[in-house]
Amino acid sequence: MRTVVHWDGDRFFASIEQAADKRLRWRPIVVGGEKRGVVLSASGEARRLGIRPGWPTTRARRAVPALIVIPAHYEMYEQFFDQILGLCRETTPLVEPSAVGAAWLDLTGAERVNKQDAPHVIEKIRRTVRDWMRVSLSAGIATNKPVARIAARLRKPGGQVTVAPGTERAFLSPLPLRALPGMERRDLDAMEMAGLHTIGQFAAAPVDALATVLGRNALLLQRRAQGISEEPVGKKKAAEPGWVEFVEFDEDVWEETFLHGTLRRMLERLMAQVRGGGVEIRRLTLELRYTDREESRRVLDLGEPTALESETFHLLPGLLEGAWTRRVRLRALALKAGRVYRPSPQMDLFTTAPPRREQDLKLAAVIDRLRRVHGDGIVRRGDELMEKTA
Repeated sequence: MRTVVHWDGDRFFASIEQAADKRLRWRPIVVGGEKRGVVLSASGEARRLGIRPGWPTTRARRAVPALIVIPAHYEMYEQFFDQILGLCRETTPLVEPSAVGAAWLDLTGAERVNKQDAPHVIEKIRRTVRDWMRVSLSAGIATNKPVARIAARLRKPGGQVTVAPGTERAFLSPLPLRALPGMERRDLDAMEMAGLHTIGQFAAAPVDALATVLGRNALLLQRRAQGISEEPVGKKKAAEPGWVEFVEFDEDVWEETFLHGTLRRMLERLMAQVRGGGVEIRRLTLELRYTDREESRRVLDLGEPTALESETFHLLPGLLEGAWTRRVRLRALALKAGRVYRPSPQMDLFTTAPPRREQDLKLAAVIDRLRRVHGDGIVRRGDELMEKTA
């Protein structure tokens, strides 16, 4: 029987800002996205005054004039996160980040090594992080990843929930269906129209009926709803979750115009993967393989996390120039996404018009679905058509 833990940082960004600057402690602060103007994280003091992530920062300032709004310092959050992961790896090598501020651990067997059961092991890690970094973590302990993730978010902040083996389905059954990992907004709407509001109702529904809406994901999602998952912790070989697009050319390539067009199409496919994972990324890595099989690479950290290729197209020429350190023909390209973040909370659509970015995300999701069903060529960008007719 496996023992899987998911820990999730409480008010992670705001807590780190208060830990790094004593002047901010015990004061209502929020971390705001500079470009988006949205509250990304709110301290406990700000939450007690009613401020919530997803609010426009202008609304938050009006509601609490004494509020301190701080721009996001993503590199600092990543440094704190890496230190916590290092502490986890001292306990078990099976550590898998899910996003900056959250991770899974597989403690199967580690209890014997540490001479303590899983609740004591993870409580020791949480206490060390709290005392050493002044950052609070919530944790869930279960026999698989989805149940542990749900349990970790059940009693935030500062909670720790253990789901005993054999009780997974009973634990999940009364919870709202939106708590089930992998359910998209449009699928939730369809389930609600069908009268399925809880995880238990979804778990008991005929899978054939679910497949008419969810397609091939129906069985996977229903098994999760039943508390069943065999997905291993740490299955990704990379040091963090990420995605990659790889292209190997039939003939060695030299023309920059062709390479720019190829990179744009690779970025579109890469960001579709990111959106499919329900996350955002803050790092792009381009790896080049030359005709003589030598390789070079360039890493680019973005100003803010994103899941839109339209926000990063303009960075591709500089990324290619920085990676192409030898004026030798190229045999292959690999474009990777990393530094994964949970998406910024949605704005309250009843108090402000939908921002352009949210409209772009909805449009991108529609295009992703069309391409999955009809192939990549069903939707083309204008510049790509110009490239083909030139």
